[in-house]
Amino acid sequence: MTTVGTRTTDLVPRRWSMAMRITTGAAMVAIVVVLVVDATHINLLGWVAAVLTLLASGLSWMILAPIGCARYREYRAVIAAPVVVIIGVGLVWFGVPEKIGWWMSASAMTEAAHSCRESEGEWFGVIRTSGVRFDDGGCQFTIDDMAILGGLAYFPPGTQPPDHGGRGYQPVYTPYDGNWYRFAVTMHDHP
Repeated sequence: MTTVGTRTTDLVPRRWSMAMRITTGAAMVAIVVVLVVDATHINLLGWVAAVLTLLASGLSWMILAPIGCARYREYRAVIAAPVVVIIGVGLVWFGVPEKIGWWMSASAMTEAAHSCRESEGEWFGVIRTSGVRFDDGGCQFTIDDMAILGGLAYFPPGTQPPDHGGRGYQPVYTPYDGNWYRFAVTMHDHP
């Protein structure tokens, strides 16, 4: 005999338990991919795969969660996936993966910036660049997924990046960390 309010794990079907574990596992893998892509700037395809996996997990969770709560009283199993997603999104929102990636890569990128040899598709620490070149008196590392549109630039101590006045097809620099600047190329002329 069962009393009201007790958890009846022996009555929870194995199919539901496995489906919820797979849903939570898929959400966890997707969040890990998002964190790695955010830290390393690998490519946009990783983001797309992670978002699609999160959407599929969310759909599965929306079907399984009401059943688990109402019929089986499996609250802990139901809450696991949302907690994983909320923590992961919070870390990305506050820039934690990018800060960790930069912390792990700053010395390698600074060392490479001193010689500033042109290259394509190299790793510096954990950050993947699509190109390195000398421009505007500094060393530009293109790291964004759209190759020539942005990245990070190093300017030697005592120098600053030029101000192109917002002219089209020229980089716009914003301070990032010490002698490092984030840059993005404006793809239109200002009127």
